Amino acid sequence: MDAIDLKPGMIIDVDGVFYTVMSATHTHAQQRRAVMRIKCKDLKSGKTNEFVWRSDRPVNVVYVEEVPMTYLFRDNTGFHFMNSTTYEQVTLSEDIIGEKQYYLLENIEVTGLVHDGEVLDIKPPIFVELKVIETEPGFKGDTVQAAKKPAKLETGLVIQVPLFINTGDTIRIDTRTNEYVTRV
Repeated sequence: MDAIDLKPGMIIDVDGVFYTVMSATHTHAQQRRAVMRIKCKDLKSGKTNEFVWRSDRPVNVVYVEEVPMTYLFRDNTGFHFMNSTTYEQVTLSEDIIGEKQYYLLENIEVTGLVHDGEVLDIKPPIFVELKVIETEPGFKGDTVQAAKKPAKLETGLVIQVPLFINTGDTIRIDTRTNEYVTRV
């Protein structure tokens, strides 16, 4: 596959290191060859990296199998998941999970990305329902066009929510954008 065909979410192999593509932008300077600016995240270390390649450069795309998994618990060794089809348990480090840890509740179903029997990454569900454990009270008449306030959720995530959300409410958030969707 050529670099110009890369899309966010694809997994590529660069010198033996697996990266997930976060963004791929095609740029063309005046009287110069077109290039692709690819922002990637290393699946092992979680560090981001940026590559600038010619748009016709061949790229090794890694094809992964999507396996349903259940999140069990977290301890000092990492995050424990169970393969929902084979019932095998897998432990993933915090480096692999990264920011996705804020969407993990016990017994939640996620999708594991597996290559050659090794879990490379997980994909949480698109929408997750979490309980608000801490937020400032909203006062009546305190509304200005779509006013928002910070709220801390049960997993430690802090997001902006509308003023009518109170401590103890359960809300649905979008894991792709990290934004409030609705109150449940």
